[in-house]
Amino acid sequence: MARHLMIGNDTAVARTAAGILDDGAIEIQKNSASGPTAMLAGDTIADSPQFRVVQGNGKRDIVSPWIYGKDVINWSGKSYAAPVAATVTDTISGTSAAAGSLVLKFVRLGGPSPEFFSFTTTIGASVADSATDVLVEAAFEALTNIPDWLNPLAATTGAATVFTGALRGDIAQSGNTWDYEPANIQLIVESYDGGTQTHTASSTAGTPGYGSGFAVKAFEDSLMGAQYGYYNRIAQPITPLTTADTAETYDMYNIVATKDGSSASQINGVDNLMEVSIAFDNDTAALTSALEGVLNPYLNSVGFGSVTL
Repeated sequence: MARHLMIGNDTAVARTAAGILDDGAIEIQKNSASGPTAMLAGDTIADSPQFRVVQGNGKRDIVSPWIYGKDVINWSGKSYAAPVAATVTDTISGTSAAAGSLVLKFVRLGGPSPEFFSFTTTIGASVADSATDVLVEAAFEALTNIPDWLNPLAATTGAATVFTGALRGDIAQSGNTWDYEPANIQLIVESYDGGTQTHTASSTAGTPGYGSGFAVKAFEDSLMGAQYGYYNRIAQPITPLTTADTAETYDMYNIVATKDGSSASQINGVDNLMEVSIAFDNDTAALTSALEGVLNPYLNSVGFGSVTL
């Protein structure tokens, strides 16, 4: 599938004196007798058989391929949903009968193979569960070798210690930035020799959400070739500037069309689809409404329901 990402950064559609779309604006264009022009709210396929999405970066217009309205097979969208980190919890019950050691093992699932990380907490005799969780938190946060996929800060709830997997954009203890989907982690109570106190591990899965600034940037990075013609990082070492703002949140729109109007590829082994995604900063409702006010009537005219985010 040929994929394209257009990013709108809370900027109204306007053009400079030189005719360049303002930086951060998204414009939907149609064909006219005089060439490409802005599609208007209420335009349908009767006004133009083709349309395209245009992104301004202040220097030039970045354009998607022309899409025939009759070839669209999907028009959909999702509102921004915050990503949620995976958590694992050591729930503690009772008072330690004797001094001993607690060994907790973390497992990161996913990737080519599981990864493991363990640490030890020394717990004295006669320590209540309400104090043990603080000891476990302190022992963990005192470590200097916490892997990037674990948040270096833990939390306590009164009789439990909670650990958090890394979210995209988190700064790891190493100083690296986690640039992947939420780390999927589990916890194992590997050993405890302090007697009657019990330690029980549990986990809650994370979710990637939709439209976080860091996720949109990662998507844009993955499309450097299609978007900016940037493939050879040795011969062309200067990476093009990305458009996504990691501090912002985006609604996500998706248009999929066949390249030649057929329902299946006419050449064996060749993908016949193209996808244009629009990441649209959701700070200003009027701008969101304006974008949907152009796209919905056109795509209604070819058989799709309205998308309202």
